[in-house]
Amino acid sequence: MIDEFSGSVQIGTSPQATWAVIQDPAALGRALPDCESIESDGSGGLKIVVAIKQMFMTVRVDLHVTYHDLDQPHHLRLDLDGAPRGLGGALHLTVPIEITAVPTGARVDYQGSLELEGMLASFRKQVREGLQAQLDRLVRNIEREAAAKG
Repeated sequence: MIDEFSGSVQIGTSPQATWAVIQDPAALGRALPDCESIESDGSGGLKIVVAIKQMFMTVRVDLHVTYHDLDQPHHLRLDLDGAPRGLGGALHLTVPIEITAVPTGARVDYQGSLELEGMLASFRKQVREGLQAQLDRLVRNIEREAAAKG
């Protein structure tokens, strides 16, 4: 089963400043909620480990992120494939992102699809709700990183 989601966040930094954070692995790692490590995979993608705290446990997820459909600084699509450590299953996440200039900075609109497999699928509701909050936090943190750079 595939879950669809979408959101929109207005930020006080320009599309160009926002894009600069997305393209800088170190800055993106600081902005990504619960990121433990981030490194280039050598082919333009990223290998990321996030540690997600859920109630009484922490789940580490190994992610491989690739960038597609780049139209700097206005559009990109992120594809994430990952697997949680210690739990069976996998996740596939596709997130098209639109960054639009507005008088106060930028509006970041995203929509995407999430597919969970194996044991991870039994946590569908929690993962989906957590994902929406994490994406909104990520955009806010990108705003903070962009402001600090500028």
